[in-house]
Parts: sequence; structure tokens; C-alpha cells
Amino acid sequence: MDKEALTVFNSIFSTGSAFVYRCANDENFTMKFMAGQVEKLCGCPKSDILGNAKVSYAGLTHADDIDRVFADVDAAIEAKANWDVAYRISQPDGSEAWVRERGNAVYDDNGEMVYLEGLVVDASAEVNLRKELQETLNRTEEANAEIIDLAENILRSVQKLSILAINAGIEAARAGKAGLGFAYLAREIKALADENNRWASRITDTMAQRKRDEAREAAGQAKAG
Repeated sequence: MDKEALTVFNSIFSTGSAFVYRCANDENFTMKFMAGQVEKLCGCPKSDILGNAKVSYAGLTHADDIDRVFADVDAAIEAKANWDVAYRISQPDGSEAWVRERGNAVYDDNGEMVYLEGLVVDASAEVNLRKELQETLNRTEEANAEIIDLAENILRSVQKLSILAINAGIEAARAGKAGLGFAYLAREIKALADENNRWASRITDTMAQRKRDEAREAAGQAKAG
């Protein structure tokens, strides 16, 4: 990758918790290129991971998640589709970080796979929100207000992802030919934002419908009384 393209990568991912990669489709997911907040999410510098210098990316993936990650990636490759998988990274200091990865296989003009590439973003907030939401839903009707608050938190996350997508698109346009690949990254980031947005909208729509149903039921009881 030339210096201009690398500058664009670093500009896009210099803030926030995300990185992009290119790796081999092997048992180690041997990294060939990484840019962004690698150390923040992986707990070690990218120089330790590139070429499996000190640790492989597969080796950083949580032991309870690695088989599922391989299965999802293999299934997507077989289907000529993108994969979207959440998993934990076991950092060298013993801590864990939830990440979400969207990626795809890249082929040459002869149809031969040359590498895998994708986007990895911090998913800790998303996972915690989902867990908190499920716990809230498992409680009683008293949870209505809490559910709305959770939906608002999700929408704030959507806004951040949307801004990242816009920045990626702008930087790609500025980079000219060197930034052609960033259109894909911008689309992937936007896809994450859109999915969270649909999830949040479904929550708010469900709660609004529930309130309408409760109001009709109360009105019916009052009329009957």
C-alpha cells in the first residue's frame, strides 16, 4: 500500500475504536496490513501481530469464540458473501474486548483468493447494551422507561458510526485513486449504523404500540365500569 493510501487510513481511524486489516486465509489469520486503533483493541502493537511476529490474530481471539469465527468466515467465503461476526479478543494482559468484524475475501483476475480484508470495531458498548436490554425485557412492565433510555443510547451509537462513515467517504474522495477501497469501508460502517438504527427503531415502535394498547385497554375498562 502506498504512502498516500496509508495516510488516508490513519486519518480515518486515528480516533475511535476501530481498525482495518488485510490477512491471509490461514489457520492464524496471518495479518499483512493493519491500520487504526490496533493496540487499543488487541492490547499489543500491530508490529507484534503482523506476520505473526509475536502473536497471531487467531491466537488473540478468545478460545471460546475462535471456532465460531472460523465457521462464519468459511461459510461467507463459500457463499461469496461478507461475514459479520462478534467475538472477544483476549488481550495479553488478561483482559477481554468485544469486537465486531465485517469482512470479505478478495480475489484476483483469475478468481484466485489473494487475501481477506475487513473492518473491526469495538463492540463492548453494543454487547453491554444488548445484555442490559435483555435483562430489562425479562423484568416487568415497569421497565418501559428503561427500554426507552436504552434505545436512546443505541441511537447515540448510531450517530457515532454514521459520522465515521461520512469521514471515511470524505477522505476517500480526497485521496483520489488511492482511496478507492475506502468506499467499501464507508459502506460497511454505514451498514453497522443502519442495523443498530433498525434495532433501536423497533424498540421504540414496540414500546409506542404497547402504550397505545394499554391506553385502549384502560379506556375500555373505564367504559365498562
